[in-house]
Amino acid sequence: YRNASLASLSASIGLQLAMVVTQNRKKGLLRILKECLIVLTGFKSPVDAYRVAMGAEQEKDTLMDPMLEMTCNKCTELFAESIPGI
Repeated sequence: YRNASLASLSASIGLQLAMVVTQNRKKGLLRILKECLIVLTGFKSPVDAYRVAMGAEQEKDTLMDPMLEMTCNKCTELFAESIPGI
């Protein structure tokens, strides 16, 4: 069970990092590093929720608006964290 949990956590973080890099690839390296740090510290979900609650608009040169980004992030977490249950 330990290995499945570790695989689950690794998959979740890996998929979130890939999504962050894809979302912010035109925003520059500093922005990508900032968003990756948010993922690695585990604060991606609260930050996404804050952005949606504050009514943040889609930024120029990004692929998704904050609501879609939060939804994709939640789906990624749901998928990756269900791996141990398979």
